[in-house]
Amino acid sequence: MRNTTKEPIAWAIASLSLPACLSFLLQNAYHVNDAYFLGQVGRDSMNGLGLFMMVSIANFGFILTLARGTQSLLARRLGADNPEGAFKALAQGLSLALRVVVPLVVLEWIFLPQILAFMGGEGATVDRATAYLQVIFLFMPFLFAGPILEFAFQGLGDTKTPMRLQIMAVSLNTLLNWALVLPHLVVLPFIGEVGFGGYGVVGAAVATGCSRFASSTIGFLIMARRYGDRGLLDPANYGIDVRAVREILRVGIPAGTSTLLFALVSMKVMDVMGGGGGQDAYGAYGIGFRGVESISFMLVLGIGVGTSTVAAHAVGAGLMDRARRAGHVGVGLGSIVMLATGTLMYLYPRQLAGLYTGEEAILAIAGTYIATMAFCQVPQAVEMIYADAMAGAGSSARTAAITIPGNILRWPVAWYLASVQGWGLRGVWYAILGSCLIKAVGVAALFLSGRWMKAAEHGRLFVGGAQREDLPIGATRQ
Repeated sequence: MRNTTKEPIAWAIASLSLPACLSFLLQNAYHVNDAYFLGQVGRDSMNGLGLFMMVSIANFGFILTLARGTQSLLARRLGADNPEGAFKALAQGLSLALRVVVPLVVLEWIFLPQILAFMGGEGATVDRATAYLQVIFLFMPFLFAGPILEFAFQGLGDTKTPMRLQIMAVSLNTLLNWALVLPHLVVLPFIGEVGFGGYGVVGAAVATGCSRFASSTIGFLIMARRYGDRGLLDPANYGIDVRAVREILRVGIPAGTSTLLFALVSMKVMDVMGGGGGQDAYGAYGIGFRGVESISFMLVLGIGVGTSTVAAHAVGAGLMDRARRAGHVGVGLGSIVMLATGTLMYLYPRQLAGLYTGEEAILAIAGTYIATMAFCQVPQAVEMIYADAMAGAGSSARTAAITIPGNILRWPVAWYLASVQGWGLRGVWYAILGSCLIKAVGVAALFLSGRWMKAAEHGRLFVGGAQREDLPIGATRQ
């Protein structure tokens, strides 16, 4: 366990962020693998990628609710010198995940046709997306548990273990994608020709599910081996603790709801895309968003993790001014990184899209999307890292009050620009860009105002340990 409250802020964030960035980049390789291998299968499979991608993001909204809330409570308790309480928070997060995942999967399985039609999917594109998601649903308990464990490691100041887990998982995912997605024919002694693979989107889903199963299982075993004596293996800690659950949900629900509504709004934005670019627009969006833009997105997530952890430890120890400064340092680091990735996206959009497909129709659309989204990169760093700093500190509701309306605005503006003004897909891209700018300004203004500190101070009631009692709520240490 690593408590960062005694370390220089820039060093603490940078040293935590580097392994976290590598971990998220490796995690993003799942998406890159899907885009690369399905791009070789055919147009329908590539277009299906755009549909099942958005369902996956919606599910991540539920996962993030538990992961973000658990990480915040765990890290604040660690900062308050209460490690037993920290691992009880992790047990509560995992317990909640098991209670949520089964009804969620049942509902999505029943209404999957309506969900895909909601996005404007048709014909073979919907068939491919359905096949992928029905397999992924079978692995959902592990897709829930994995991020909670990763966020917990990061909250404990350990960003290297998640990185190692991702190296293992991505290697397995790549191998399984190669073996299952594409058809192969080998000649064996005494047997002759033997064929295997060729399962397309089903193979990609099995590859993702198996690798997630492996990483989450091994992650739990590592956590149990290191910290089992802290109460992680005590069955009593997995029963519902109402106060801990409320605190996890207080922090997690706004963050998760923002992600969930982002996905739901994006589904309708994709419906507008389909009207302007046909089914190929889904494949192009899948390449641009999942294959290219998500790479820079993962870098911001990594820096956000470092910033969030430092801020959470500081709040747990009562160092409110340190938490505020951590947000500024994190945004500075993130903006530098995103300026570089945005420049690359602006200068080489078609080349980046060409890594995944040779279909000219899809390539042309993806290139315009990537070039436009280049201008979103720095604003995304400002929005996400300030939001992560506040969430780590125990304040997320005010952030959601900005990001949720900002995301919802995308749909009517995209429809107006694309359909009424006749700008087509270009209008959709501008609506997304405008939303990014609005959210960045709003979240930055919130952080600078300091109003989030009240919720952060309230959250210190739940940390326990020696550090809480020696500082009255409402007071701050410098």
